[in-house]
Amino acid sequence: MRRPPRSAPREDPAEAAADRRTRALEEPLDVLVRPDPRFLRLEVRNPARGTRYTVVLPAYPSRDGGFCTCTDFARRDLGTCKHLEAAWIWASEHPEEASAPRPRPPPSRAWPEIDRRLRMAGRGPLTPTRLRAAGAVLCAGSGPGPVP
Repeated sequence: MRRPPRSAPREDPAEAAADRRTRALEEPLDVLVRPDPRFLRLEVRNPARGTRYTVVLPAYPSRDGGFCTCTDFARRDLGTCKHLEAAWIWASEHPEEASAPRPRPPPSRAWPEIDRRLRMAGRGPLTPTRLRAAGAVLCAGSGPGPVP
């Protein structure tokens, strides 16, 4: 008869957060800004391990609501990880880049092109009930080449 695994002792949140900050300082983590008009989005990469995670700081300069795509952040429920801490360290060292206005990306031409192709096929404007028709029109290849 197998015994269920023992749960690990619960970490002290303050010690665990301090450990994440220490690891962010000690490990070779690169931080790159990723364009996003809505919030500060960064990619934190560990070249020694070959890993990369997305860190989002939606309320920057407030620390509220930051999150990371790593498993430590998802599983530990600490509200931080070494990647988030590395992002905060980077933001404190590069405040002009972190606070810089983020340009909006150019608008997508995909939806107007879908509507145009639907009109050419005699199906009217795109509505939720016509999504299947939109896919069929795009796959049928009516109109010029792929939609950007």
